[in-house]
Order: sequence, then C-alpha cells, then structure tokens
Amino acid sequence: MSPVRPGAGVRYLFRGVMVGDGHRRAGTPLRAAQDEAGVPPGVWKGRGLAAVGLTAGDVVTERQAELLLVEGRHPDADRIERELLAQGKTPEQARRATVLGRPIEHNKSPETEKAKERTPWLGMDLVFRAPSTAHIAWALGDDETRLVLELCQRIARDKTLAWFEESVAQIRWGSGGKHRRPVKDGLIVAVFRHYESRAAESKPLLHDHAVVSIRARRPDGTWGNLSADSMLAHIVAADCLYTLLFMEEVTARLGWAWEPREVTPGRRP
Repeated sequence: MSPVRPGAGVRYLFRGVMVGDGHRRAGTPLRAAQDEAGVPPGVWKGRGLAAVGLTAGDVVTERQAELLLVEGRHPDADRIERELLAQGKTPEQARRATVLGRPIEHNKSPETEKAKERTPWLGMDLVFRAPSTAHIAWALGDDETRLVLELCQRIARDKTLAWFEESVAQIRWGSGGKHRRPVKDGLIVAVFRHYESRAAESKPLLHDHAVVSIRARRPDGTWGNLSADSMLAHIVAADCLYTLLFMEEVTARLGWAWEPREVTPGRRP
C-alpha cells in the first residue's frame, strides 16, 4: 500500500496509475490516454459510493477524481456550486457545501518538522497482483484462459476490498482524531486495471490499482478521514486473503492445482 499525497503522488496518479502506468503526454484527455495505453477506464467501487451519488461500476472521470480523491469534495461539486450560487449563496458558501468533512490542508503546526508529516494523505493505493505463475499463464494462454484469469482477479480483488470495508476500515473520531470507529457505509475506491509492469521494458503483468479515498462517513453521518494505521496493520493479511481467493477461483474455474514454492529459505512461500 502506498499513500497518495499532494504533489508527486497526485502526478503519478493522473499520469501513471490512471493510464496503465504509461507516460501520459501533457494535454492528452484521460480516455484518449487510456485508449493509447490499451487499458480500460477506471471504475468506482465500494459501499460508500451511494453517499456521493455514485454507483459501483461507474466510469471514473478525470474531474470526479480531481474533486473526490485530490480535493476531498463531492464528485458532482461543479453542479452543486452552480445551483447554490443561483440560490444566492456566496462563492465561499457554495464551495464549502461541497467539501466532505474538513478542507484538506497541510499540517502547519510548528511542532511538526518532517515534511511528510505535514503533508496530508489523500488516499491509499492498494495493488492487487496474482502469483507469478498466473501472470505467465495469462500472458501465454489462449483468449478463454485469459478471460477466466481476469474474472478471477476481479472477484478476488472485490472480495478483499469488501473485507476491508466490513472488518478493517475505521474512521478517525474526536479531538485530533485519537479515537477510531467503524465507517458508516463503506469505502470509496477507484479501480484501474493494468496489463503490464511499469519497468523500462514493460512485461505482461495483470494487476489492479485500487485507490481508496481517505474520506469516509462516521457512524453519525459526518465526513472524516480514514485511519491509515488501521489499513496498514492489515496489509499482509489482505495480501494473503486476496491470494487465497484468487487461487480458489482459478481452481474452481480452470481445475488448476497449487503448490507452495520456497523462494528464499526460511521465508514465507
């Protein structure tokens, strides 16, 4: 899991993650860049979508990503602002009405010395990649095999995200966010399918980036920030769960058997 932060993190999200880790030229529309890279458009996932008027499977537009993932605002903020301005609200009032929780700002506390501690998390980038043997089979297999492996990848990924929502995700609560509570609805996630690695010489590598918005609703319906610590503490468990779910799906659909392989003596297979 990697944090999405302002600056370089946002640039990588829009120029890399959203376009298959390719090199998006300045000024290229998102959909055109995705077509050029040969990847499908991103889709929204998560039970928290209903609170912002989105549905699982909706295509992620660039403007929605800017508003929701970068600015922490409602994905339809432009329309909401226009309507409020027409009702006589001031520009500041109209904008504030679209902010989910507190505005995202750098921590300006003089007690904070490290730059990374002053930089807010906008989201968390979770990467789902299957075992290496599956990559090889996906790259060299026939069309039917590839489609089945892609389906298994999607099912295992979505089940793991659901586990995060139901059993892991917690919202910060109280003064300074010291307390933790379960989220009210669920997570808001933008998922992007990739087919290659981002190495200099790209190689076939079926994997997904699931960018989790830092914003979620508290039990009382107000918006706040997810506890990154809660997510980080369960990353290894999530990786194991995803891998097992993927293997189960592949075995059920293709009849494959799996055997643990010790890569480094004494380390987990």
